[in-house]
Amino acid sequence: MDANEATTLTCYRHADMLTSLRCNRCGNPICPKCAVRTPVGFRCPDCVRTQQNRFYTGGKLDYLIAVTVALPLSFIAGFIFTFIVARIGFFSWLIAFLVAPLTGSLIAEAVWRAVGRRRSRYLGTVVMACLIVAVLPFVGLILLSGNFLGLVVPGILLFLGSGAIMARLR
Repeated sequence: MDANEATTLTCYRHADMLTSLRCNRCGNPICPKCAVRTPVGFRCPDCVRTQQNRFYTGGKLDYLIAVTVALPLSFIAGFIFTFIVARIGFFSWLIAFLVAPLTGSLIAEAVWRAVGRRRSRYLGTVVMACLIVAVLPFVGLILLSGNFLGLVVPGILLFLGSGAIMARLR
C-alpha cells in the first residue's frame, strides 16, 4: 500500500471522514472519532462491542426477574426513607447519607443473586429505573404536602442508591 492509497480511505461509519487508521481486528478503516483504544491497538466500535458481548451471559428473562425483585424492594426502601428516616429530624440527612448506598447495594445484590449471577448489558439501568419508579409516588406525596424540605431524604436515596446500583451491576 502506497501513501496515496492510505489517504484515500474513508471511515466505514462516517463516509466524509478521510483516514489512514484501520481496526487491528477486522481491518475496516476508522476515523479518530470511531477508534477505541485497547491494549493491543485501535479497534472499531463493532469489534469492541462483539468482544464485550462475550462477557454478558444474561438473557431477556433476566430483566423481568430484575424488575420482579427490584421494584418491591425499592418500594419498601422508598417507604422507609420517606416515612421513617425522614421523620427522625436533622440526623435523618446523615442517616440517609450512610444508609442509602447500602440500600442500593442490597437491592443490586438481591437482583444479581436472583438472576443467577449472570451479567447483562442493561441490568443496572433496569434496576436503577425500578428504584426511581418506586420512589416517585413518595416524592409526589411530599410535594402534595408542601414540605419541600422532606424531598432531601428520598433525593439522597435516589442519588446515592442509584450510584451504588450502577456500580454493583456494571
